Amino acid sequence: MPPTSAGPAAPNWIYCEPENFYSLTNMVKLATASGEAILTGLLDTCYLLLDTSPRAMCSRFTLNLGDAINLSKKLGIPIDEAMAGGKDRYNIAPSTDVVTFRHQEAASLRWGLIPHWSKAGSASSAPLINARGETIAEKPSFRTAWKKGQRCLIPATGFFEWEKQGKERLPWLFQRNDGGPLAFAGLWDRWIDPIDDTVIESVTVITTTPNPMLGRIHNRMPVLLDETTASEWLDPDLADPTAMITQFPAERLKETPLDTYVNSSRVEGPACLTPRGEAPGSQFDLF
Repeated sequence: MPPTSAGPAAPNWIYCEPENFYSLTNMVKLATASGEAILTGLLDTCYLLLDTSPRAMCSRFTLNLGDAINLSKKLGIPIDEAMAGGKDRYNIAPSTDVVTFRHQEAASLRWGLIPHWSKAGSASSAPLINARGETIAEKPSFRTAWKKGQRCLIPATGFFEWEKQGKERLPWLFQRNDGGPLAFAGLWDRWIDPIDDTVIESVTVITTTPNPMLGRIHNRMPVLLDETTASEWLDPDLADPTAMITQFPAERLKETPLDTYVNSSRVEGPACLTPRGEAPGSQFDLF
């Protein structure tokens, strides 16, 4: 069961969030003197967490740009010079722009979907970083984009998940065990600000039930694609995309325990991939 209190921390503010860590449409801030709060009745999946606590699935990932370029070549999707000249990213967090592949197109989209029908000011609201695959065709936030076939994928070298042990949250890095690139199955939408006509294209990562490797840590996992299934997912003539919302086999993944340095979404660089037990910044290469 989700915790009902974030505990004695954060002396002024606690954020109330649902299972999808960043995904309340309007973030609820509870100001308390003690730094503790209990909220009931908002959502049956709602519970309290510190805003720095990594809990969503999937809420952070890493990308070696070479993996994105290689995947784009296999899919026949051109990448422009600006994107190809970018940097490797070691701790990609929501609300930032991420490399995204659509049918025959590469683009940078904001991670955290803003539904096309959203009101003014929605660009600063808590983004929808995940979409449950079981209900994506029904939920108001996703169903129009899903019906219109606005599927996409987000290339990744690996992704992070956190195992809770007592008061600690221990990070793990998950990658393909053959060194190949991963891709998250995603859905995108286009929102136009009704005040100033600003256009924001944004994306969400689709999740499903976990395989045995991920299941010991979390009750969800991202829908993962390889080079073959990625091509199928982007096919506009795909007859039944829901059939592809499945678990990626555990035997095709490897897991690496990491130092808690990466727990903060504000850090970046190779030190984010420091194996547990080593000092952050030591020489290594998990790519």
